[in-house]
Amino acid sequence: MNEQQRRHLQRLTPQVRWDADMATYSTFRTGGKAEALVEVSTEDELAILLPWLRQEGLPWQVIGGGSNILVASQRHPGVFIRLRGSVRDAVVVGQATPADTALVRVPGGCNLAALVGWCSKQALDGLTFMAGIPGSVGGAVRMNAGAFGHSIGEVVQAVRCIGAGGEIREIPREMLSFSYRSTRFPGEKEGLLITGIVLQLQQGDQQQIAAECRRIISQRKQKQPQGVASAGSFFKNPAGDFAGRLIENAGLKGLAQGKAMVSPKHANFIVNTGGALPEDIIFLMEKVRQTVWQQSGVLLEPEVRIL
Repeated sequence: MNEQQRRHLQRLTPQVRWDADMATYSTFRTGGKAEALVEVSTEDELAILLPWLRQEGLPWQVIGGGSNILVASQRHPGVFIRLRGSVRDAVVVGQATPADTALVRVPGGCNLAALVGWCSKQALDGLTFMAGIPGSVGGAVRMNAGAFGHSIGEVVQAVRCIGAGGEIREIPREMLSFSYRSTRFPGEKEGLLITGIVLQLQQGDQQQIAAECRRIISQRKQKQPQGVASAGSFFKNPAGDFAGRLIENAGLKGLAQGKAMVSPKHANFIVNTGGALPEDIIFLMEKVRQTVWQQSGVLLEPEVRIL
């Protein structure tokens, strides 16, 4: 990015951090530097920013809440985008069929945990399985995040997004393709940024919903590593099996490289015990994949995006 482009970007999005240390913006607490990190709050800002980036030939990507990414050590040219949003902007927009359900519009940059808490207070059920999962709403929809046999795609009724050319559209559920840890959009050729979603949730009992959220969070704390940085489950579960079981059976629990480690508590977590380099984590990822492949014939697919 030349000096003229840097000045123009600063005018377009005042919230710019130059040479941003991505360890600050990743739950892995490690990563290289982005030439520019911008925080954007509105579709109007994006409708100006994205076409300008395309016109200038500058690469960009969305990092969401930073909960499912590993940013490699080198300096990354171009722009990383964080979409800001608040659960205060979540709103019930109408009833659905059946009559005991409600349609809720949520900003894409909204924190996922905040949304689950808001739904609980509003006595709206359908997202309790997401309790305790970090990240942003847009990121959760992009990867069709989920747990315990459920995924957010089950309750998504529409996705509002903006394309690289600045065009804004709202895509109904029937035009989206949800699969395990993936959501495909019709005609997606260039990057799409999710700015909002519409969920169909059930009206329920507030105390029961809150109790179920507490139960799920407690279950996560019992089974998952606490007090160390990670990106959550590192590998996708292969069909009919669990990545954690395969990794544990391969004797890889506790395997370490530098300050990175395959968690002794849950084998499908690679954790940063303090000061791990991205290369350490990538080394463990490849070691786990290779060993599991050799021992079980299953090639594990990372759930974490390597940037």
